[in-house]
Amino acid sequence: MISTYISSLRTFYCAVFIILSVSACSPNTSEDAPVVMPTVVKLTPVEAIDNDNTFRFPATVSAVKTIEVRFEVTGRLVQLDMPTGSVVEAGQLLAMIDPLPFERKVLEKQTKLMQARRELTRIESMFAKNLVSQSSMDEAKTALELADIELSNAQQDLSYTKLYAPFNAQISQRYVENNSFVSAGESIAKLQDVSQMYFHFSVPERIFTANARRDIASAQIAIIGASEKWYDVTYVEHAAEPNVISQTYDVVFALAQQDELVATPGARAVAKVTLKSQTDKQGMSVPINALVGDKQAGFNVWRFNADDGSLTQLAVTVDSIKNDHAIVSHGVSVGDLLVSAGAAKMYEGIIVKPFTGVR
Repeated sequence: MISTYISSLRTFYCAVFIILSVSACSPNTSEDAPVVMPTVVKLTPVEAIDNDNTFRFPATVSAVKTIEVRFEVTGRLVQLDMPTGSVVEAGQLLAMIDPLPFERKVLEKQTKLMQARRELTRIESMFAKNLVSQSSMDEAKTALELADIELSNAQQDLSYTKLYAPFNAQISQRYVENNSFVSAGESIAKLQDVSQMYFHFSVPERIFTANARRDIASAQIAIIGASEKWYDVTYVEHAAEPNVISQTYDVVFALAQQDELVATPGARAVAKVTLKSQTDKQGMSVPINALVGDKQAGFNVWRFNADDGSLTQLAVTVDSIKNDHAIVSHGVSVGDLLVSAGAAKMYEGIIVKPFTGVR
């Protein structure tokens, strides 16, 4: 019986040893699978290119018109409402000279006119009785006319003591301060009509001639640093003679004031003029480094999928090569992000992330 117990005990220990050996040799299922790190790649967007009949020129913003306002009489300023940069409406009171001296002048001339009328009445009565000569009668009439003219001049000078905005404008500069003494003809402020924005730029004879023939399909403006949006502009005028040095013509296009567009006179802009074309062929621009393949086998590019970081291989039609970019007509869309460095090393299933620069 003892031998049977010892045999059973040996069998039990052998079973435990085998189980422990198998457990030691089996893989650890609790250990995490290795993490695959995305490959960092340089991405470049596909850009639209203009057709061969589109031209760009540097332009400058200007006001429709600029004037300097002045008083036509001399006096002391008692009211001045012209903060620089403010917008005023047509007919708005801008400044006023002390009117008291001019009001007294009007009263003086009114009194003189009444005196001349009384004198003429007296002379007429005496002339009817043949007590005065015709020359006395003529002198009295002349004195009345002169008194009337002097009163009109005094009233006009009184009206000149107030300075009004001639049109809707922006105060560009102010040259005087309130309570200062100003002379007739002295510049008080500079006003600019900004109801529209004018754009001045120079064009070669080809564009100038196309404008005369109405061959310009469209003209657009973009303000540098203000917005990426293009605005349609209309032709206003042009110089009849070219610049003697550059042999270009100065042209002016106008844009109605836009609430969302802030552009002051002197700001820089870009003008884009497109001529009418029979073909109107357009394409897209991709970096040469994004192309994989050759002319015989065809070209492909790798497009980045932002949702999961994967890449999709696309076949593209290359029309021409210009500098470091290829012009393609099919296979991609404007805005697609393409791998533009190490594209030949990419493959299906690879996970990538955009290179954002060194921090």
